[in-house]
Order: sequence, then C-alpha cells, then structure tokens
Amino acid sequence: DNTEDLKAFYPTSILETGLDILFFWVARMVMMGLELTDVLPFHTVYLHAMVRDKDGRKMSKSLGNVIDPLEVINGCTLESLLKKLEGGNLPPKEIEKCQKDQAGDFPDGIPECGSDALRFGLLAYTVQGKDVNLDIKRVVGYRNFCNKLWNATRFAMQFLSDFKPECNLLDVLMNSGKTAIRDRYIISRLMVVCEDVNNYLKTYKFGDAQQASYSFWIDDLCDVYLELIKPVVYDKSEANDDARWAAQATLWICLETGLRLLHPMVPFVSEELWQRLPGRGTLGSDEKESIMISSYPQCNNAYKNPELEVAMEATKKVIKSCRSLRASYQIPNKTLTTFYIKVGDGEEGVRAQTDDIKTLGRASSVGVNVDEASIPKTIGIDVVDDQTTVLMDIAGLVDFEAEIKKLEKNRSKTLPSLESLEKKMKAPGYEAKVKEELKKSNSDKLEGLQKKIADINEAIENFKTLAVLEKK
Repeated sequence: DNTEDLKAFYPTSILETGLDILFFWVARMVMMGLELTDVLPFHTVYLHAMVRDKDGRKMSKSLGNVIDPLEVINGCTLESLLKKLEGGNLPPKEIEKCQKDQAGDFPDGIPECGSDALRFGLLAYTVQGKDVNLDIKRVVGYRNFCNKLWNATRFAMQFLSDFKPECNLLDVLMNSGKTAIRDRYIISRLMVVCEDVNNYLKTYKFGDAQQASYSFWIDDLCDVYLELIKPVVYDKSEANDDARWAAQATLWICLETGLRLLHPMVPFVSEELWQRLPGRGTLGSDEKESIMISSYPQCNNAYKNPELEVAMEATKKVIKSCRSLRASYQIPNKTLTTFYIKVGDGEEGVRAQTDDIKTLGRASSVGVNVDEASIPKTIGIDVVDDQTTVLMDIAGLVDFEAEIKKLEKNRSKTLPSLESLEKKMKAPGYEAKVKEELKKSNSDKLEGLQKKIADINEAIENFKTLAVLEKK
C-alpha cells in the first residue's frame, strides 16, 4: 500500500554492509524491492572492510580472538576475557590455547577507550582496503587523541575568557584588517581541510577524512597556532588590542568549526566541548541548540591563501632548524638564544614572521640577512635548504670542554665495536663462507659505525675551534 510510512522510509539512499553477504542478503533485498514496488530500495551500496585481529586472522569463536566492541568501549580485565572463553562451547584443549593467545595479546586486559576513540580508530583503518587488522593499541592511541582534543580545547578556552563572539565572525574577522600572517594562515588551512573532508565524505573516503581532520587539529592548530598566539593573548596592553582580538576571533572560529568538522567521527566529545564554547546562547535566533543539527562546515574559497601557506611552511622549516640547533647544543628551554638567518628567495616573508620565529624557536632576537661582520664567530650552523641557512650564537651557552669529554667518551665506547666488526670482515674465508644477506648487514653496520666516528671527530674539532674563538 502507498502509505505515508512507506513514502517516509522507502526507498532509502545508502546501504552499508559487508562483502561476504553481498549475494546472500543485498541482492535479495534488491530483487524483493523491485518485485513488490518496482523501485530500487537504495541507490548506493557501501561495502565496509572485514574486521580481523591484529595478525590478519578472521575473528571466530573457535580461534577465541573475537573482540566485543563493548569491551573496547568500557574496558575489561584479562580475567573477564578468559572467563568468557570458559563460558562458550569450545573443547577444553581449544579453550586452553585461546586463553594463552588472549593472555599474550591482552596481558593487562583491554583498557577503556570509549566509543569515540573506537569509531575514530576504525575510520583510520578504512584506508587499508577490504580488511582491517584491528590492533587495540592503535585504538588506545586515538583515545589519547580524544584526551588531547579535550585538554587542548579547554586550555584554548582560557585565551577566550574575555572574548565575545558575534554572528558571521569569520567575515567580520577577515574584513577587519587586523589579522596577522599566522591568523590568515590558520584560516586558510581551515578552509582547505573543510574542502578536503567534504570531498572525502562525498566519495566515501572516510579514512582520508579522518586523517585530514586529525592532521589539522594536531599539526596546524595545536602544534603551531596555539603556540604562536600565547604571547599575543597574554599581552593585554592597549597597543596590542587589535592583534589580541584577531587572535581570539581566529581561535574561536577554528575551535567551533573544527569541532563541527570532527562531529560525525567523534560525536560525544565534540558535542560536549562545543556546548562549552564561550558565547553559546548569545549568537541570535539562527544559533542551533546542538552541534548535531548545526550545518556542516563548508569551504569559503575567498579565504584560502596557498601563497601564504607556502611562506608559512618555509617559516616552519626555519623554526624546526632553530629547535634542532638548540637541541644539538643542549640549550635549556628557559635560555633564549640569538639567531641569524641567511635567506635567498622569500626574505620578505621571513622578515614578516620574525616574531613567530622568536616565539617557537625560543629566541631573544632574530636577524635576517644581516651584515657578515656583525655575526659572531662562535656560532652553530644548520643548513635548511639551498636557499636558507640558520646560525645560532652559542657564546657563553655551552661548556665546550665538558662537551668534548662527552664526545670522547662516546667515541671510546664506539671504537671497540668498529674494530671488532672490521676484524671479523677481514678474517680468512669471510667472503666465501658468509651468506650474502649477512655480509650486506655487516657492511651497513660498518658504514653506520664509521659515520658515527666521523661525526664525533668532526664535532670534537668544531668544539675545540669554538672554545678557542670564545677565549679571544
């Protein structure tokens, strides 16, 4: 009968199922639907991957490797896992074997991960193809992501304690003339990830959508932008009002849009955090009561800025180089250093972002293409690429004698291994008796040890030179 219920629920649009029942169930649904209504019951069939254990074996009761999703969501002890096997219908020998496997796979039981982490983890696995080799440790990793999402958002909200969002905030911000390069960069990245995730979802590439949203939150928002705006937000001087407002507005937009972007993948934590954003309930009649019924984020092409993203990536390489130099000379975080940057193409972009380089590179000052005569001799050098070199003044920051002693001690520990391997490889009959695979392994090991000794010797000579220069 052509009832209202039939019109409401038939036909549907998408059927999500497994390859193993494509004929047994899906084909029969199609035939039955056509026979009774002359209308296809759905226009698309999405075949999900087969979930297997971490070793690629199909989950089955006889193998005792079945993982109950509720056990991952709520967690369970090893004892309860073993008891579940005893309550089945397996023969005693099979139970003993399965219990041994379970004890090896989950010596401490299955930790509580929550449904968001399980869903996010399974989405990540879909890039593998038709099989998912489920490793609980990876799901635990995405539980850690959910924790970081919670902690980072709550931390970021401290920056927004005195901020009042308004309707159409993105347009207001981008037309305000108050934005810095870092603000326009993260907005551009946000627009790109919105476009990418929408395209991935439309083409059922759920794993790619998961990876794109994960990368934006971790690599762009948390690791870069949140760190860059700390000094801006903490500076409450009148002269900094515009820059501070722009940073707060940009952060609010990224948090609100980023949570909506993640919502289909981590619905519970995204809803909870979205409800806690400052300004909720003050954004007018169009404001939705729940993230579930809010519109999904869309890309505004006008705010994409590929040239600025390229410039920012170059700046991030400089920052990485600054950090690498500090680490190589073991400079503590509380000690700020002086950097000199030699750059060919893109000098203007680097100059425009010296404040950001100072913030993330832990620098007291940054000079760009300064006069050679003003660069001290006591410097550490790192070559970024053929256009950029970073130099760090280490005068008074490094105990050269102590560093030389450490390196000499390291060299004395490495030399016996090198000499022993050289002796083994020069022994009579080595070429004829030793397998090619082992000879290649030994050659690679020898090359690595020789490089290590050469690097140590070079570092010792460098420290000796710097020690002499510092005394002058």
